[in-house]
Amino acid sequence: MRYLDRAFALAVATFLLGSLAGAFLVLTVPLIRGPLVWLLQTRMVAPIGTVSRFGDAALILLVFVNNSIPATLSFVYPLMIAKIHWTPPLNTRKKRALLTSFTWLCAFLVGLFGFGVALAISWVVGGDSLLFNLLTGARVHGPLELFSVLFCVSEPMRLAEHCDGIELMTGLRRDLGLFSFCLLILLLSATIEVLTSV
Repeated sequence: MRYLDRAFALAVATFLLGSLAGAFLVLTVPLIRGPLVWLLQTRMVAPIGTVSRFGDAALILLVFVNNSIPATLSFVYPLMIAKIHWTPPLNTRKKRALLTSFTWLCAFLVGLFGFGVALAISWVVGGDSLLFNLLTGARVHGPLELFSVLFCVSEPMRLAEHCDGIELMTGLRRDLGLFSFCLLILLLSATIEVLTSV
């Protein structure tokens, strides 16, 4: 199965839309900046500060697990749809709607919070210099991380496009190689991120 397909292209487009929405929200609605800064500190900054006391290996594990959440959910979600005995049973149309909706929502949220909001708040708080430092520091691991996550996030939509003639479990088993490869890339990305920021 081709991975650089329509599903991946749509996931990337939705990610970009989420990124623009996140940046627009931060830059045009000052009242929401405080809660978003608190969310970023609670979700990202504070855990990194706490775990960094235990060394680089623990920090790499934290970054890897954090980045792997959307990728893992993208394979667990179709597995749940395939394995749970739904009452009434899901027809093909409902399966397609559920799988496609996951890709749209997950790609949008990754762009919104993981990219647009984070970069816009960095620019508001630290100006051009902080934003430039963040982008420069992420020039290697950032693209690896984003592409790996979006490859996985596009998987439910990829399965939805072929769920007429192919059982979900068959499609998932066939694409486990993609999932394993993306996890390896995310581990490499986390390692680069931690070791180059020391």
